[in-house]
Amino acid sequence: MSGVLRRGSLNFDCVGGPRDKGRGSLEANLYGGYRETRPGPKTPEISVIALDFRRYSEDLKKPPADQGSADRDQPPSRDLSQDADSDVISNFLGHYTRWSFLWTLLLCLFQLPTTFHLFMFVFQIAPKEFWCARPDNLLQMSVSEWRNMSQTSNGCLLLDMDYSQVNYEDNQLINWPANATELGYRQCRHFEFSDEEGTAKTLVQEFELVCGRDILSLVETCFLVGAAAGAVLSGWISDRFGRRHTLMAFVTIQSVFGGILAFSTSVAMFMSLRVIIGFASMTVTVVSFVLVVELVSGKWRTVIGILNILPVAISYVLSAGLAYLIRDWRHLQLAISWPWLIMLSIWYWLPESPRWLLAQGRLDELCELIERAAQMNGTSGSLPRNYRKTLEAAVPRAVESPPEATGDEVKAAEADPPDPNSSGHVNPLLVVFSAKYWRTTCLTLVIWLTLIIIYFGLTLHLSNLGGNIYINSAVAGAVEAVSICISILVVLKVGIRRSLIGYMLLPGLCCLATNLVPNQTGVIALATIAKCLIGANNAIIPTYTAMQYPTIVRNFGVGMGNLASGIALILVPFLWQLEHIDTLLPLNVMGVCGLIGAIAISLMKDVQ
Repeated sequence: MSGVLRRGSLNFDCVGGPRDKGRGSLEANLYGGYRETRPGPKTPEISVIALDFRRYSEDLKKPPADQGSADRDQPPSRDLSQDADSDVISNFLGHYTRWSFLWTLLLCLFQLPTTFHLFMFVFQIAPKEFWCARPDNLLQMSVSEWRNMSQTSNGCLLLDMDYSQVNYEDNQLINWPANATELGYRQCRHFEFSDEEGTAKTLVQEFELVCGRDILSLVETCFLVGAAAGAVLSGWISDRFGRRHTLMAFVTIQSVFGGILAFSTSVAMFMSLRVIIGFASMTVTVVSFVLVVELVSGKWRTVIGILNILPVAISYVLSAGLAYLIRDWRHLQLAISWPWLIMLSIWYWLPESPRWLLAQGRLDELCELIERAAQMNGTSGSLPRNYRKTLEAAVPRAVESPPEATGDEVKAAEADPPDPNSSGHVNPLLVVFSAKYWRTTCLTLVIWLTLIIIYFGLTLHLSNLGGNIYINSAVAGAVEAVSICISILVVLKVGIRRSLIGYMLLPGLCCLATNLVPNQTGVIALATIAKCLIGANNAIIPTYTAMQYPTIVRNFGVGMGNLASGIALILVPFLWQLEHIDTLLPLNVMGVCGLIGAIAISLMKDVQ
């Protein structure tokens, strides 16, 4: 039995029935309606819904000393307290307003630098033809003649002889040994590179990362290791210190260290800085996304959450164009790093997450934010004079400095698992792996791991299938952007979980279907279709993951998914090494990942 005092101040939930969505519960109000509330089998749960003290509390119905306008005694013109998608915050901020539109639009831009730092590496290591370098005394010798006479076809081994005794005059070699063909070979120490693509240097050319020094997979992994660490730690940092300051601090780190990277003097320095940039970039990605979905409510969480990932696809097109115009890797690195320092100009005005402020009991800051938003939306006069009372009633009990507990209460509290609905500073790791959330967390790890293996396996290595890297990236990015926009309509029509299942299953089948096509063109076509479909999944999954956790650990929950994605990113460079065994083996592995991911999503709890 569930009785709800719809027009009063309390909600009595004795048993959460199958049709009870918990719209009046404290958890639904505080955590944005992301979680269904199922009270335990103990005492009836009494929770506060959006209170209107001025209308329904006798002591507050007394006329105030200062009689203001009658409009100020009325609730907002659009009462959201009866809306199933509403919470106590949205009753004053609305679901999606002019204020939230401005900030969600600006926060979308923070996805661009992260994608640039990750994806631009593909262009910074663009392959060039190479060969063993000519000694100074043979520089007049043509490259083709030098390569034919002195080294192996792969350009890695050089005839083992003393080249200082050889001269080249009047198009003839002097003192070239007669038995040169009988001499052995040694590893080249220095290399020359073709200038057919221009004289600008790539990272490979700068540090001669070829033959025995081909450590590109390891260099690429450095960024991904930092990203994996940032995925988890960023959640704890922003849950502890707030979204706003965490985001802007790591934007600063990302831009500053990204610029310093352009002045690397060794591979070791480059790799070390990439770890730092990877950590900062993933932190920016996670925190900006979580802040976006906490600024809106209702169906807009899904819409804005997906649109927040749209710049990722757009950045692929921009990356291809930028890399085509700027071929030198150092200049390209500066171009994607230092311009973003301009984003620091909004640090002072950037709003903190209102739901995080409520969860922390920081009502002064929350009320100031609500009033600024109302002023921009033109609804200042609609705010109830005592709306702060509503917010005070929704603050978690542990944040309110509870009275000292007795010895029996302390023992009982120590025996119970951590409750994310009742505390400000809890260990998020214990929450996401508690009895209530461990199944969700394990499935989330599987889903993100398989999804990212497919998405970045195709994104970062689509050129392995042939074609021009600049054209492939631009076309795939443009088509993916369209696919993401269409996915919004699909999600609103068929639901978020069923959409995810389809967007995971179909790419897996496309990857497996490459075994049935007779030519390379068909393989590239199926791989491109798979990339566009999985790109839509990549845009939806952060919102779906965020819906699975309450506010105070939501960032950490999304971070756990990004941890799995970081592990997947580390595996991707090595996945494509399997093509040396069989050309289509990497695609087959990605196809199996799609099937596993679809099964994992089907086992997840559906959300509204």
